[in-house]
Amino acid sequence: MAENQKKVDELALYGAFWRINNFAGNYNFERLMALGMTQVMIPVFRSLGYTGEKLRNGYKRHLVFYNTHPYFSALIMGVMVAMEEAKASDDSITTEAINDLKVAMMGPFAGVGDSFFWGTVHPIILAIAANLAVNGNFMGVVVALLIGVIAVLGTYYPFFWGYRGGIGIVEQIRTSHLLEKFVLGAKIVAMTVAGVMVASLISISTPVVLFQTEAEGSGVALQGILDSILPKALPLGLLFLVYFLLKKKMSPILVMLLLMVLTVVLKVLGWI
Repeated sequence: MAENQKKVDELALYGAFWRINNFAGNYNFERLMALGMTQVMIPVFRSLGYTGEKLRNGYKRHLVFYNTHPYFSALIMGVMVAMEEAKASDDSITTEAINDLKVAMMGPFAGVGDSFFWGTVHPIILAIAANLAVNGNFMGVVVALLIGVIAVLGTYYPFFWGYRGGIGIVEQIRTSHLLEKFVLGAKIVAMTVAGVMVASLISISTPVVLFQTEAEGSGVALQGILDSILPKALPLGLLFLVYFLLKKKMSPILVMLLLMVLTVVLKVLGWI
Protein backbone atom coordinates (compact mmCIF):
# COMPACT_ATOMS: atom_id res chain seq x y z
CA MET A 1 0.00 0.00 0.00
CA ALA A 2 1.33 3.43 -0.94
CA GLU A 3 2.26 5.62 2.01
CA ASN A 4 0.16 8.52 0.71
CA GLN A 5 -2.93 6.44 0.10
CA LYS A 6 -5.87 7.86 2.02
CA LYS A 7 -7.99 5.50 4.12
CA VAL A 8 -11.48 5.82 5.55
CA ASP A 9 -11.20 5.52 9.31
CA GLU A 10 -13.22 2.92 11.21
CA LEU A 11 -15.48 5.47 12.90
CA ALA A 12 -16.52 6.84 9.50
CA LEU A 13 -17.21 3.32 8.22
CA TYR A 14 -19.58 2.64 11.11
CA GLY A 15 -21.13 6.07 10.63
CA ALA A 16 -21.87 5.18 7.01
CA PHE A 17 -23.20 1.76 8.03
CA TRP A 18 -25.72 3.13 10.54
CA ARG A 19 -27.02 5.57 7.96
CA ILE A 20 -27.85 2.68 5.63
CA ASN A 21 -30.71 1.53 7.86
CA ASN A 22 -32.61 4.80 7.39
CA PHE A 23 -31.34 5.91 4.01
CA ALA A 24 -34.72 5.23 2.34
CA GLY A 25 -36.34 7.80 4.65
CA ASN A 26 -35.66 10.59 2.13
CA TYR A 27 -36.87 8.56 -0.84
CA ASN A 28 -38.21 10.74 -3.65
CA PHE A 29 -39.80 10.08 -7.01
CA GLU A 30 -37.23 11.97 -9.07
CA ARG A 31 -34.04 10.10 -8.17
CA LEU A 32 -35.50 7.56 -5.72
CA MET A 33 -32.66 6.55 -3.30
CA ALA A 34 -30.04 9.04 -4.52
CA LEU A 35 -30.32 11.30 -1.45
CA GLY A 36 -29.97 8.27 0.80
CA MET A 37 -26.85 7.13 -1.03
CA THR A 38 -25.34 10.61 -0.68
CA GLN A 39 -26.22 10.73 3.01
CA VAL A 40 -24.38 7.45 3.60
CA MET A 41 -21.28 8.85 1.88
CA ILE A 42 -21.07 12.01 4.06
CA PRO A 43 -18.90 10.50 6.86
CA VAL A 44 -16.74 8.87 4.18
CA PHE A 45 -16.04 12.21 2.47
CA ARG A 46 -15.28 13.82 5.83
CA SER A 47 -12.85 11.04 6.72
CA LEU A 48 -11.08 11.41 3.37
CA GLY A 49 -10.68 15.14 3.97
CA TYR A 50 -12.94 16.32 1.15
CA THR A 51 -13.64 20.06 1.33
CA GLY A 52 -14.81 22.82 -0.95
CA GLU A 53 -15.19 21.94 -4.62
CA LYS A 54 -13.98 18.37 -4.08
CA LEU A 55 -16.72 17.79 -1.49
CA ARG A 56 -19.39 19.30 -3.76
CA ASN A 57 -18.28 17.08 -6.64
CA GLY A 58 -18.44 14.07 -4.33
CA TYR A 59 -22.05 14.88 -3.44
CA LYS A 60 -22.96 15.38 -7.10
CA ARG A 61 -21.41 12.02 -7.98
CA HIS A 62 -23.95 10.22 -5.83
CA LEU A 63 -26.98 12.43 -6.41
CA VAL A 64 -27.73 10.68 -9.70
CA PHE A 65 -30.64 8.23 -10.02
CA TYR A 66 -30.22 5.23 -7.74
CA ASN A 67 -32.64 2.47 -6.77
CA THR A 68 -32.17 -1.10 -5.55
CA HIS A 69 -33.10 -3.33 -2.63
CA PRO A 70 -32.11 -1.68 0.71
CA TYR A 71 -30.29 -4.73 2.11
CA PHE A 72 -28.35 -5.46 -1.08
CA SER A 73 -27.72 -1.74 -1.42
CA ALA A 74 -25.38 -2.11 1.56
CA LEU A 75 -23.01 -4.20 -0.55
CA ILE A 76 -23.07 -1.61 -3.34
CA MET A 77 -22.42 1.14 -0.83
CA GLY A 78 -19.48 -0.79 0.59
CA VAL A 79 -18.00 -0.98 -2.91
CA MET A 80 -18.68 2.74 -3.42
CA VAL A 81 -16.78 3.55 -0.21
CA ALA A 82 -13.83 1.49 -1.46
CA MET A 83 -13.91 3.30 -4.81
CA GLU A 84 -14.11 6.74 -3.17
CA GLU A 85 -11.17 5.74 -0.99
CA ALA A 86 -9.19 4.78 -4.08
CA LYS A 87 -10.26 7.94 -5.96
CA ALA A 88 -9.03 10.13 -3.10
CA SER A 89 -5.49 8.92 -3.88
CA ASP A 90 -5.85 8.27 -7.63
CA ASP A 91 -7.57 10.83 -9.87
CA SER A 92 -7.60 8.36 -12.77
CA ILE A 93 -10.71 6.78 -11.22
CA THR A 94 -13.46 8.78 -12.88
CA THR A 95 -16.97 9.71 -11.82
CA GLU A 96 -18.26 7.75 -14.80
CA ALA A 97 -16.49 4.59 -13.60
CA ILE A 98 -18.07 4.89 -10.16
CA ASN A 99 -21.58 5.48 -11.49
CA ASP A 100 -21.29 2.81 -14.18
CA LEU A 101 -20.41 0.21 -11.56
CA LYS A 102 -23.27 1.36 -9.37
CA VAL A 103 -25.76 1.07 -12.24
CA ALA A 104 -24.44 -2.37 -13.22
CA MET A 105 -24.96 -3.71 -9.69
CA MET A 106 -28.22 -2.11 -8.63
CA GLY A 107 -30.47 -3.78 -11.25
CA PRO A 108 -29.70 -7.46 -10.53
CA PHE A 109 -29.55 -6.86 -6.76
CA ALA A 110 -32.97 -5.16 -6.82
CA GLY A 111 -34.61 -8.18 -8.45
CA VAL A 112 -33.00 -10.74 -6.15
CA GLY A 113 -33.44 -8.70 -2.97
CA ASP A 114 -37.09 -7.82 -3.59
CA SER A 115 -38.11 -11.39 -4.38
CA PHE A 116 -36.13 -12.92 -1.52
CA PHE A 117 -36.75 -10.47 1.33
CA TRP A 118 -40.00 -8.66 0.40
CA GLY A 119 -41.57 -11.66 -1.32
CA THR A 120 -40.30 -14.54 0.84
CA VAL A 121 -38.57 -13.83 4.14
CA HIS A 122 -40.76 -10.99 5.46
CA PRO A 123 -44.14 -12.60 4.55
CA ILE A 124 -43.04 -15.88 6.15
CA ILE A 125 -41.96 -14.17 9.39
CA LEU A 126 -45.12 -12.05 9.58
CA ALA A 127 -47.36 -15.04 8.81
CA ILE A 128 -45.79 -17.01 11.66
CA ALA A 129 -46.04 -13.97 13.95
CA ALA A 130 -49.70 -13.43 13.03
CA ASN A 131 -50.54 -17.07 13.67
CA LEU A 132 -48.92 -16.90 17.12
CA ALA A 133 -50.66 -13.61 17.92
CA VAL A 134 -54.09 -14.93 16.90
CA ASN A 135 -53.60 -17.81 19.34
CA GLY A 136 -52.73 -15.34 22.13
CA ASN A 137 -49.02 -16.16 22.18
CA PHE A 138 -46.79 -13.17 23.06
CA MET A 139 -44.01 -14.74 20.97
CA GLY A 140 -45.84 -13.36 17.95
CA VAL A 141 -44.44 -9.92 18.84
CA VAL A 142 -40.94 -11.33 19.33
CA VAL A 143 -41.03 -13.16 15.99
CA ALA A 144 -42.23 -10.00 14.19
CA LEU A 145 -39.27 -8.08 15.64
CA LEU A 146 -36.95 -10.51 13.84
CA ILE A 147 -37.45 -8.34 10.76
CA GLY A 148 -35.49 -5.59 12.50
CA VAL A 149 -32.69 -8.02 13.33
CA ILE A 150 -32.58 -9.17 9.71
CA ALA A 151 -32.45 -5.53 8.56
CA VAL A 152 -29.34 -4.83 10.67
CA LEU A 153 -27.52 -8.08 9.85
CA GLY A 154 -28.65 -7.89 6.23
CA THR A 155 -26.83 -4.59 5.83
CA TYR A 156 -23.85 -5.04 8.17
CA TYR A 157 -22.19 -8.04 6.54
CA PRO A 158 -22.79 -7.03 2.89
CA PHE A 159 -21.53 -3.48 3.59
CA PHE A 160 -18.19 -4.54 5.06
CA TRP A 161 -17.84 -7.37 2.54
CA GLY A 162 -18.31 -4.85 -0.27
CA TYR A 163 -15.84 -2.43 1.29
CA ARG A 164 -13.11 -5.03 1.80
CA GLY A 165 -13.66 -6.64 -1.59
CA GLY A 166 -13.93 -3.37 -3.50
CA ILE A 167 -14.46 -3.55 -7.24
CA GLY A 168 -13.21 -7.15 -7.20
CA ILE A 169 -16.42 -8.18 -5.43
CA VAL A 170 -18.29 -7.94 -8.73
CA GLU A 171 -16.00 -10.49 -10.35
CA GLN A 172 -16.26 -12.75 -7.30
CA ILE A 173 -20.05 -12.75 -7.51
CA ARG A 174 -19.99 -13.39 -11.26
CA THR A 175 -17.50 -16.26 -11.23
CA SER A 176 -19.01 -17.98 -8.18
CA HIS A 177 -22.57 -17.72 -9.60
CA LEU A 178 -23.55 -16.49 -6.15
CA LEU A 179 -26.74 -14.74 -7.29
CA GLU A 180 -27.97 -17.82 -9.15
CA LYS A 181 -27.35 -20.02 -6.09
CA PHE A 182 -29.02 -17.46 -3.85
CA VAL A 183 -32.13 -17.35 -6.07
CA LEU A 184 -32.34 -21.16 -6.25
CA GLY A 185 -32.05 -21.48 -2.47
CA ALA A 186 -34.70 -18.80 -2.00
CA LYS A 187 -37.10 -20.65 -4.31
CA ILE A 188 -36.63 -23.92 -2.44
CA VAL A 189 -37.20 -22.29 0.94
CA ALA A 190 -40.19 -20.31 -0.32
CA MET A 191 -41.94 -23.34 -1.83
CA THR A 192 -41.31 -25.46 1.28
CA VAL A 193 -42.62 -22.84 3.67
CA ALA A 194 -45.55 -21.98 1.40
CA GLY A 195 -46.65 -25.62 1.49
CA VAL A 196 -46.52 -25.68 5.28
CA MET A 197 -48.38 -22.36 5.53
CA VAL A 198 -51.18 -23.58 3.24
CA ALA A 199 -51.74 -26.61 5.44
CA SER A 200 -51.52 -24.79 8.78
CA LEU A 201 -52.91 -21.28 8.19
CA ILE A 202 -55.73 -21.82 5.67
CA SER A 203 -58.77 -23.43 7.24
CA ILE A 204 -61.66 -24.42 4.94
CA SER A 205 -64.18 -27.21 5.43
CA THR A 206 -67.60 -28.08 4.04
CA PRO A 207 -70.67 -29.33 5.93
CA VAL A 208 -72.26 -30.72 2.75
CA VAL A 209 -73.71 -34.23 3.11
CA LEU A 210 -74.21 -36.39 0.02
CA PHE A 211 -76.98 -39.00 -0.52
CA GLN A 212 -78.85 -37.80 2.56
CA THR A 213 -82.33 -39.21 3.15
CA GLU A 214 -84.96 -38.55 5.79
CA ALA A 215 -83.46 -41.21 8.01
CA GLU A 216 -81.38 -39.81 10.86
CA GLY A 217 -77.62 -40.15 10.35
CA SER A 218 -77.95 -41.05 6.69
CA GLY A 219 -75.74 -39.71 3.94
CA VAL A 220 -72.02 -39.31 3.41
CA ALA A 221 -70.09 -36.25 4.57
CA LEU A 222 -68.28 -34.65 1.63
CA GLN A 223 -65.51 -33.42 3.93
CA GLY A 224 -64.82 -36.99 5.03
CA ILE A 225 -64.48 -38.11 1.42
CA LEU A 226 -62.07 -35.28 0.63
CA ASP A 227 -59.98 -36.01 3.72
CA SER A 228 -59.74 -39.68 2.80
CA ILE A 229 -58.51 -38.80 -0.68
CA LEU A 230 -56.25 -35.86 0.19
CA PRO A 231 -56.19 -34.12 3.58
CA LYS A 232 -56.39 -30.32 3.27
CA ALA A 233 -57.71 -30.67 -0.27
CA LEU A 234 -59.87 -27.53 -0.03
CA PRO A 235 -57.03 -25.23 1.14
CA LEU A 236 -54.86 -26.62 -1.65
CA GLY A 237 -57.65 -26.00 -4.17
CA LEU A 238 -57.96 -22.42 -2.97
CA LEU A 239 -54.20 -21.96 -3.39
CA PHE A 240 -54.36 -23.20 -6.98
CA LEU A 241 -57.35 -20.93 -7.69
CA VAL A 242 -55.48 -17.85 -6.44
CA TYR A 243 -52.35 -18.90 -8.34
CA PHE A 244 -54.39 -19.34 -11.55
CA LEU A 245 -56.00 -15.90 -11.20
CA LEU A 246 -52.66 -14.21 -10.56
CA LYS A 247 -51.10 -15.99 -13.55
CA LYS A 248 -53.95 -14.55 -15.62
CA LYS A 249 -52.67 -11.09 -14.62
CA MET A 250 -55.60 -10.37 -12.29
CA SER A 251 -54.85 -7.66 -9.75
CA PRO A 252 -54.08 -9.00 -6.22
CA ILE A 253 -56.60 -6.48 -4.83
CA LEU A 254 -59.26 -7.81 -7.19
CA VAL A 255 -58.39 -11.40 -6.19
CA MET A 256 -58.88 -10.54 -2.50
CA LEU A 257 -62.24 -8.87 -3.22
CA LEU A 258 -63.31 -11.90 -5.23
CA LEU A 259 -62.39 -14.24 -2.36
CA MET A 260 -64.38 -12.10 0.08
CA VAL A 261 -67.49 -12.22 -2.13
CA LEU A 262 -67.04 -15.93 -2.79
CA THR A 263 -66.72 -16.63 0.94
CA VAL A 264 -69.95 -14.79 1.75
CA VAL A 265 -71.89 -16.49 -1.06
CA LEU A 266 -70.70 -20.00 -0.19
CA LYS A 267 -71.41 -19.41 3.52
CA VAL A 268 -74.95 -18.24 2.79
CA LEU A 269 -75.53 -21.33 0.62
CA GLY A 270 -74.22 -23.50 3.44
CA TRP A 271 -71.45 -25.03 1.35
CA ILE A 272 -68.58 -24.03 3.64
